[in-house]
Amino acid sequence: MNNNPLVSILIPTYNRETYLGDALNSALNQTYPNIEIIVHDDASTDNTPEVLAWYHDPRLRIIRTNNNHGMIGGWNYIVKQARGKYIKFLASDDLLDPNCVIELVKAATAHPKAALITCQRRFIDEQGRLVKKMGFANKNIVVNGKEHAHSILTTLRQNLIGEPTAVLYPTKLVKKVGGFDPQFSQFADFEYWIRLLQFGDLVYLHRTLCSFRTHAGNNTSAAMQDGRFITEIFTLIKKYCASLTPAEVDHVTRQKTLDTLKNIKDLLLEGHFLRASKYAIRLIGAISQTHR
Repeated sequence: MNNNPLVSILIPTYNRETYLGDALNSALNQTYPNIEIIVHDDASTDNTPEVLAWYHDPRLRIIRTNNNHGMIGGWNYIVKQARGKYIKFLASDDLLDPNCVIELVKAATAHPKAALITCQRRFIDEQGRLVKKMGFANKNIVVNGKEHAHSILTTLRQNLIGEPTAVLYPTKLVKKVGGFDPQFSQFADFEYWIRLLQFGDLVYLHRTLCSFRTHAGNNTSAAMQDGRFITEIFTLIKKYCASLTPAEVDHVTRQKTLDTLKNIKDLLLEGHFLRASKYAIRLIGAISQTHR
């Protein structure tokens, strides 16, 4: 038995010259001894190729494609390149702590039935300053995957599992669950975790092992500006309504509608009229699609 199974650290990137070097350095500085690092430059038009040209390491494989796949297409493309027993995503504007991979692999080895291993993460700003920390619980914990997936679907609150940078999962499960669903962007990881958890437990380490960077150019910020997350919430409900009771579907639909209406009210009170109108249009469209 290999005590140090190969871990594939996957870094999909597009026009992230500002942060890519720091992200890649954090991958190269892992204390875990058996990693491959794959960077997929998805047809960047900035200085990303020049940044990558500085790196020469036998653990590093750089792939550049001339046609852009889009964010989710890029994620699915890079997963197909992985050779490791485990997949560890790293967004090209995020950071891994040096012990991130080794701690997650230890947890995976200790819990062979785990489908998803995650950790506490810190949120940082453009300059790397701490904004907050977020985790699944206030202690190490193992929860039943199917039960937690059902809980996610009946509440659709914060993504406490975390972004791809926080998570490790077995590569073999990709054949069972398929790729990330391209109809999602803001909720693509959230939806994928639901599918993974049908095949095993969720293991959470209450240790801060990575950093998620918030800035104007990332997908989360864009989704908050244009309101696309509203559309995706109701698309998620529609996709999984068959696994919920009618009462659960009604409850979560009503709750997310009320949450969005409160967001719209708050935006109006703060004078963000254009953004409020975008949210309202998204909500009307999402509700009409849900009831078709």
